[in-house]
Amino acid sequence: MSTRSAKQNPRPTQNHCRYCNHTLEKAKQRCPACKRGQERAGEVIALALMLVVMGVVLYLLVTEEDKFQGIYGEKEPPPVEISYSDAGDAVPAASAFQVIREQSNQSAVGDIILKQLRASKSAPIINYQGTRFRQTEKDFPFYVAEKKWNSKTQRYDFYRRGMQGAEVPMRGEARRYFISENQGDYPEPESGCGPTALLNLYVWYSKFGLLDESIQHSDQQRYKQLKFQQIDRKIREIQKQSRTDYGGTNTVASIVAMDELVQQYSKGPTRLHFEIKKPPLSLKDFNELSRNYRAGILSVRPKDRQTGALLGNHAVLCIRGDKGGMITIANWGEFSHGALVQRKDGQWFVPRDRSHHELKINNLTVLVPFTPKDGA
Repeated sequence: MSTRSAKQNPRPTQNHCRYCNHTLEKAKQRCPACKRGQERAGEVIALALMLVVMGVVLYLLVTEEDKFQGIYGEKEPPPVEISYSDAGDAVPAASAFQVIREQSNQSAVGDIILKQLRASKSAPIINYQGTRFRQTEKDFPFYVAEKKWNSKTQRYDFYRRGMQGAEVPMRGEARRYFISENQGDYPEPESGCGPTALLNLYVWYSKFGLLDESIQHSDQQRYKQLKFQQIDRKIREIQKQSRTDYGGTNTVASIVAMDELVQQYSKGPTRLHFEIKKPPLSLKDFNELSRNYRAGILSVRPKDRQTGALLGNHAVLCIRGDKGGMITIANWGEFSHGALVQRKDGQWFVPRDRSHHELKINNLTVLVPFTPKDGA
């Protein structure tokens, strides 16, 4: 071909993608072969930045929770060792799972997946946490309250027995449906805080499937009166004294009574694990109550709003705690929201509503429904 003909009929110029060398029909055309990959590059960078930011936020939340105990901005001083009395039973000296976590003050109830430590076969019988509960086992994830009649003393002896099992799960979040009954509406109100706290818990258990109703009544107020009387009779039978004669409700008797009610009316084989903790309590102790069917009975001494004097021992139902430091309790027909505050004389629950009583904490009894393992 001559030079002249070549100039008259030039060969078409081919355009190529500079990323993948794909042949393009037009110059500067976006390559159809790698178009998607080019577009997603920005998305990948944005996702990576988002993950970095989330990691920093989570780290700050974890470190802040360890730094502060309450929501009032008070720096937590070193723990102060305080001795209390609680309706005839000494307050416990340590956590039930201290043998598992000697290096940490966190609750082992968290996931009920515990690293077991075997006790010696010759382990002596001890009083659990200084209470009347006798205990030898130290290698179980769950512990239940049991009683045995003593013909010599004409009183019950109490035992804390270890068991294997699995915690009863709850679907969804139902804590906003707790009730708070006023003990003034029930018999012997001056000493009725214990059975009233158990009534609040029992109604919640029955409403959300853990228990079958033992009393059927169309009138809700009548139903709660009858249930209160049933709980009160059971406690009196265990204490062998009325609340008036005894001076209140024994912590041991309350735990045994509630466990027996759960056994009697649960839809399956269910028991109540319990653990008694003394101050200083952490926010994590209360956060862990906010799962499944867990709850707590908080033993306290109210502070008189006028004189500032400490009143007698009192029991309230602890419903939940959140990571923001807010704790919710049911007390005297109301819900009180407040925070933990450490003072020179001990640990306090300080309500957000100043018309409610400040409460000096004696101890916290944690209750966890679980299903015993066969043969336990």
